[in-house]
Amino acid sequence: MSTGGRFFVDQHGEPILVRGDSPWSLMVDVSPEDAERYFATRAAQGFNAALVSLIGSGGNGGPSDDGATYDGLLPFASGDVLAWNAAYWQRVHSYLVKAANHGITVFLYPIDGWTIGNSFVPESISTCRGYGERVATYFAALPNIVWMTGGDYFPATDDLAAGSEVDHCLDAALQGIRDAGDSRPFSIQLNYERSWSTQNPFWARRVDWNFVYTYHPTYEAVLKAYGHQPALPALFGEGNYEGENNQEASPPTTAETLRRQVLWALTSGSPGDIFGTDDWEFLPGWQGRLESESVRQISRLRALVGELPWWQLVPDESRPIVTAGRGEQVTDDSFRDVLDNDYVTAASTPDARTALVYLPTSREITLDTSRFAKEAKAYWIDPTTTDRLPTRLATHMRPPERNSGGDTDWLLLLQSP
Repeated sequence: MSTGGRFFVDQHGEPILVRGDSPWSLMVDVSPEDAERYFATRAAQGFNAALVSLIGSGGNGGPSDDGATYDGLLPFASGDVLAWNAAYWQRVHSYLVKAANHGITVFLYPIDGWTIGNSFVPESISTCRGYGERVATYFAALPNIVWMTGGDYFPATDDLAAGSEVDHCLDAALQGIRDAGDSRPFSIQLNYERSWSTQNPFWARRVDWNFVYTYHPTYEAVLKAYGHQPALPALFGEGNYEGENNQEASPPTTAETLRRQVLWALTSGSPGDIFGTDDWEFLPGWQGRLESESVRQISRLRALVGELPWWQLVPDESRPIVTAGRGEQVTDDSFRDVLDNDYVTAASTPDARTALVYLPTSREITLDTSRFAKEAKAYWIDPTTTDRLPTRLATHMRPPERNSGGDTDWLLLLQSP
């Protein structure tokens, strides 16, 4: 974690913008050749992170609930989670090495909300702890792991602070990881349709950062997690996936939906984002869908933000630079589809030498221009292409009506030399 607790740093101590994907069932659904294809393609597209379950089950996209791979390798002998089948573990280790070779950090779930009680059935809490210690020891030499647990996880308890039986097993696995001397960052993914890790009092004191999970307008949950004290990175970890729509009554997920999620997150304090597609379970033909228009757009937007001092950006809340024209802000957990809200989000560096304003729809906005240097430059950025249109910084500003994709969302970049 960075000093100040807002973002992640790499092994050199430099800020690193998370640019993730969600190949949940990669360990059990793809061959070694296809694992290499996946990581090489995503790295070429600018991805540097991936959410992956270590053990498969039907719920996380695996072939079956016994944890078997597509070609029949089982993780455990006779279901004993401490009796490992070497061929399975050698393969998953090799996949993590492939990820490292392509500069991709794996947000790895040793146990998740789908495997526990299915492919992962521990005899006791001490078994959970022993499993965590063994996992951490086995992967100790790999440089590219962030520890995760949960995943669509609803604790079965009326006393969240005390924790459920499953909470205690997941926590014991974490303690086992720490017993092995592994101090790498840890967090938990809680439940849909909207959550962040510190919402749960049992986990709030255990996590190193907030995993934000929301199908609602993205900024609302990210801002809530960003406001947690002490400060923790509030990473937008999951939202609507390309090719999926988990709310039947809401509009289909489009490239615009995915752009809004990323840009709302990055202008609300998230130190990156994690993208996802319907191929999280590697549906037939997934190889031909790695190069989609949505991926190209998201990759360009990440590259644009990555060139800015993004780690210094502060959400436009206490002293706003956008003073009018922001639209309706969602502040509670009532469901709105991402495309059913048009709130303008913004973020700026403390010295106001860099600012980003995201307009989900074209309209006039009012800026507090006294915050910016006289020599500040302004650009309307087409979020579908990241092409820049120089414009004059003024108190009242309006973007073009439509971008190159035919939609009406725009990004305003303000920079002082």
